[in-house]
Amino acid sequence: MSFAELRANVRRANSRRRMYARINAVRDPSVRDELLVIAQRHEDSLR
Repeated sequence: MSFAELRANVRRANSRRRMYARINAVRDPSVRDELLVIAQRHEDSLR
């Protein structure tokens, strides 16, 4: 793995962590659950 690929993977992981932290900060549980489903569906579509 090249350094550029490693750096891109680290950035992607950090972005994913930030996204899930923002989703978990949402107070309304039903909205939070919907956002989690959407985020997971998007991640699955990328694989």
